[in-house]
This record gives sequence, C-alpha cells and structure tokens, in this order.
Amino acid sequence: MNVKEFRPYLFSGDIRDIVSPPFDTITVEQEKKLRSAKYNITALSLPEYGNSGITLQKLINKWITEGVIYQHDKDIILILKQVFYINKEAITRYGIISLVEIDDMLKAHENTFEKNVLERKKVMKELNGEPEPIFVVVPDNGFDKMIRRYSNNLEKVYEFEEPSGVENYIYFLDDPDKINKLKETLRNDRGIVADGHHRTQAIIDLKKESGDIFWNYAMAYITSIYDNGLMIGGVDRLVYRINFEENLPKLRNLFDITVDRAIMDDDEIRVYSKGIFYRLVAKQFAIDETFGSGPLISTEIINKILFRDGMGLNNNDIETKVGYIYNTTDAINAVDMHECDFAVIVPPWKKDVFLKMVLEGSVFPQKSTYFYPKIPSGIAIYLKPS
Repeated sequence: MNVKEFRPYLFSGDIRDIVSPPFDTITVEQEKKLRSAKYNITALSLPEYGNSGITLQKLINKWITEGVIYQHDKDIILILKQVFYINKEAITRYGIISLVEIDDMLKAHENTFEKNVLERKKVMKELNGEPEPIFVVVPDNGFDKMIRRYSNNLEKVYEFEEPSGVENYIYFLDDPDKINKLKETLRNDRGIVADGHHRTQAIIDLKKESGDIFWNYAMAYITSIYDNGLMIGGVDRLVYRINFEENLPKLRNLFDITVDRAIMDDDEIRVYSKGIFYRLVAKQFAIDETFGSGPLISTEIINKILFRDGMGLNNNDIETKVGYIYNTTDAINAVDMHECDFAVIVPPWKKDVFLKMVLEGSVFPQKSTYFYPKIPSGIAIYLKPS
C-alpha cells in the first residue's frame, strides 16, 4: 500500500468547536448542536443545500481568505492517539492520517448504495477535496509500535475529548527519515477499507470521470487491525412499517427461534420487538438453499433469509424500510420509543474471521461492520491545489 505525506488544511479555531463524528454517524440531536458552532466541519462534510446561494467552493474559499482554515507549511503525517475506556480499563489506539493511493493494494470489503456514492461525489466535487478521512486497517503487527515510538518524541498539537468519552491527541510528524520508514513499513501491506466505502467509491468515480491525478489519493486514517484498541461491531437494523410478530409463523420455518430475557454474549442474530428479544438461528436447509457452501455473514443471513425469504422484502424495500444504527442501546430505545417497529441486533465480529474472509475475497452487504472508536472529522482537510 502506497502512503505519502501531505500538506493538510487545518482549522485555526478551537478544535473542540470544529470536530464532529463522521458525517454518516451523526444523530439529529448532534447535528443541531454541531451546526450551532460558527465554523464546524459539518458545514463542509454535511452541507445544507438551501437558498443561501453559497456553494461549498465559495464557502471554503471564504474560510481560507478569512483565515478560518490554512494550509500547513510542511509535508507531514499526522499521528492520532486515542484513549477510551471499557469497564473502567483505559485502552489506547495509535494510527496515522496520511494520503493513501487508490489502487489494487487498497481493498473495499462492503458493497455500497448508489445514492450515497452520488451524494459523496457531489460534496467532494464541489469542495475540490476531501473533508474527512476514510478509515483503513492493515494486517501489520508492528506498525502501531513504530507510531507509538515516534509520538513519544513529539509535542501534542491538538488535544480534545469527544462527548462519547474518547480522548484524542494529535501529533505532527515531519521528519523525512521517519516518514520514509513508515511508508516502507506499509508498502507491501494490503489496506482494507474499514469505514468510508461510499467515499472511496466516490473518489474512484471522480478519478475515472475527470482523469485528474488529484483523485489518485484519498486522505486516510490507518491503523493496525491487531491493535488492542480496534473494535469491530455489527451494525444494527431498524425496521419500519413491518410487524415482526405477524411474520413469525413463516420465520419459524426458516429459523429456530427462542425468546431471551436480554442479549447474550454469543454470535447469534437477535430481533427486539415489543420488549422481547428473539434469538434467530437459521436452519441448515435455509442456509444450504441460499448460500451453499462457504463462510456465513450475519448480514447476508439477515438480508436474504430474514428479510427476503421470511418477510418478502425486495431490494427497494430494504433501502426504504430499513435504517442503520451503531449502538445497540440506541436501537433498543428506538423500539421502546416507537420510533421503529423492531430492531435486528447484529453480533460483533471476531478479527481473525473478518480478516480471513476479506483477504479471501469476500464482499459483505452494506453496513456489515462498525469499526470503533471512529475518527473525528475536522482534524485535517485535503484540498486540491488552487
């Protein structure tokens, strides 16, 4: 994988007022709060198209002219250290923000929605750049150790804590020798797109359509899949305008269904409806008829056996009647608050299973994985030279 240093555009204001979660994970409540800040990154990553008459290109030029953002004067790679807590234990993850070449050494593992790709293309084409990094993991067990060593001798440039409790520390690496060592360490590694499939595909499309070499590279956050601070969860489904209980007779032909008092720590799919957790284990004949041999992906079972065969949903129904949520507690609350009819709880991934399947060529359905902690947007921006 070919990575390289770059001269990012940076915000000059208080970083705490500027950063946001990735655009596709922002809740309605978060969006209102973020937009209340004068210069938050959401103005670029999640633009409001109204009657203001100002385009993204005009807005970014205005911000540059006014000194809201400025281009760093050296080629650098940013190091991001994140600290978060699980059961009161501090977990630390290290990664870098750099450019990564869009080529065969960078592998996507999820399908995309055409509508989402077009929306990202519109944003990046108008901006002439990339407002937030994609998230890439590498199967390298020594990469994170090298970054840790380098950061020990650097001064923090930014420090902020997210509302979720994740602490972020940013360092600038401008030493050419150390940068070259990082680049060489990653040169023979395959990069796997963990988050940002729609943005990656949008960049690929822009490269094909324009022929502009600027789109040969994506701004990316890169970390080791073996880092203890990398977690891979499932993405839960919220289902609208469908009664789960009415479908139970047919579903019992396809699944062994039992009732649980709560979510148990296993690898099974669960549905939460009307205060009840249903544990769904697909019957072998349903798996054989649908998939034959090969590794099973929970989201494939959900899409093809639960939604399609069990509930009669087609692809359009799945796009219009199914939403996605990244926190199981929020999914349960959405059902309890009658914001949706039921939720499908997707089990977390085991890293070795994920890595084996991806490197063997598996491509998962949209929204199959949730890598966390996420990378805040607003730390750096990658813009086409004027």
